[in-house]
Amino acid sequence: MKPATLFRLFIVLLVLSVVKYLWLAGHVHPVADDFCYAAKARGVGLWSWSRSEWLYWNGRYASNLLVARGPLSWSTDFLPGYRAVPVLLLALTFVSMWFFLRRVTRHVFSTGKELLAALVFFLLYLNLMPDLGEGFYWYTGAITYQLGSILLLIHLGLLFGRPPRGLAGFAMLLLNLLLAVVITGMDEIHMLLMVLFHAGHAIWTFRHGTQRAAGAWMFLAVLAGAALMYLAPGNAVRGAMFADTRQFWRSLGMSALQSGRFSGMWLLSPALLAAAVLYIPLHKPILTAVPNLVRWLRMPAVVALMLPFLLVVATTFPAYWSTGLLGQHRTINVACILFIPAALLNLAIWLERGWLGRLAQFRPTSSQLSFTYLLFISALNLTGNGFAVHADLWSGRAAEYDRVLQEREAQVQAAALDPDAQVHFVRLAKPPRSLPSYEVLGPLRDWMMHCEARYFGAAEDQVEMVQAE
Repeated sequence: MKPATLFRLFIVLLVLSVVKYLWLAGHVHPVADDFCYAAKARGVGLWSWSRSEWLYWNGRYASNLLVARGPLSWSTDFLPGYRAVPVLLLALTFVSMWFFLRRVTRHVFSTGKELLAALVFFLLYLNLMPDLGEGFYWYTGAITYQLGSILLLIHLGLLFGRPPRGLAGFAMLLLNLLLAVVITGMDEIHMLLMVLFHAGHAIWTFRHGTQRAAGAWMFLAVLAGAALMYLAPGNAVRGAMFADTRQFWRSLGMSALQSGRFSGMWLLSPALLAAAVLYIPLHKPILTAVPNLVRWLRMPAVVALMLPFLLVVATTFPAYWSTGLLGQHRTINVACILFIPAALLNLAIWLERGWLGRLAQFRPTSSQLSFTYLLFISALNLTGNGFAVHADLWSGRAAEYDRVLQEREAQVQAAALDPDAQVHFVRLAKPPRSLPSYEVLGPLRDWMMHCEARYFGAAEDQVEMVQAE
């Protein structure tokens, strides 16, 4: 097969690898906190809602606005809107990755090549993220963490790219200041990342004498947002529900252990290893085309090696600090989206040093390239989340999940009209792996069913769960 034909086939297969994630969105339903927030925020103004959450639950001043006005508040027929959200977030994630890569490389490549690189980045992320279900297919979690990561990539793209001059440059600075404040208020993970990053960025601008004022203003804006979140009285209320909170050394130690766990999983994943093999012959051409990337490769090797691991520590520490445990993996999704470029940066650095430098001269034959393409496509679809989504769709687990949850919603709606009715949720026998399900280890918790009952107007004691026969 000719190289050009092989390359086009590779692109087609990459695009087709995205389809299953879009298809899966057609099976999602609101669960747990989705119903809680919708019922609690119904009829409450945004200011009153934000103040109440800040005082009595958490300091997430940005994402709290979005969870209060989610798809369940848009219409009584909420499913179309609810299912549109993951599709929109998937599209925005891809666009933010493209924008980030375009700005970092100073747009020296064609738009087609930029989009291809973004597609590879996007599919790697979808394959590796620890919690795909809560990452994209559960509104409350996705709008808090995934939207925060989308905005973070745009923010970094605006910051790292060449700034325009004059009024356009000032407008971009104001936009990025606003983005910085919003990202900081999305969740505790993004807050910590923003504080650490902008502390380093402010020091760098001061030492190099470039854009000192912009760096200082950005850092001050992030500090102000972080103070607003961290000092919220609601944090103490929420933290009182957990044990072993606010223990620095325990939080740091557990975060380090989780960093080793997730970093090892990602570094040894077939998809990332195949992507690394694909990158090696492109290394020298990329450096030739984008000379400003060379300065990143001068980073001390120890710092570069620590960077991916520290990213995971930074995204797990807030959970251990505030709750004493890592109760969910949607927080680690934030680390994953940054870990991928950090890992490839390490590869690029080592391709410029020592014995690995000889690998950078490697140019694969057509048959070797075909085999590598096949490995990468196979890894994206037959391992990690790619395999889980295929399994859920083709085994019928996703369809059964859709059917059962639609049935539950109809039953609770009917119970709201009949005070004597009793609704018995039958526990899912085989919950899907790639959709948010809280019935894997046991029945739904009472509060999850109670929130659904309140949302539809039924009494809490009208709903209970029974085991499948």
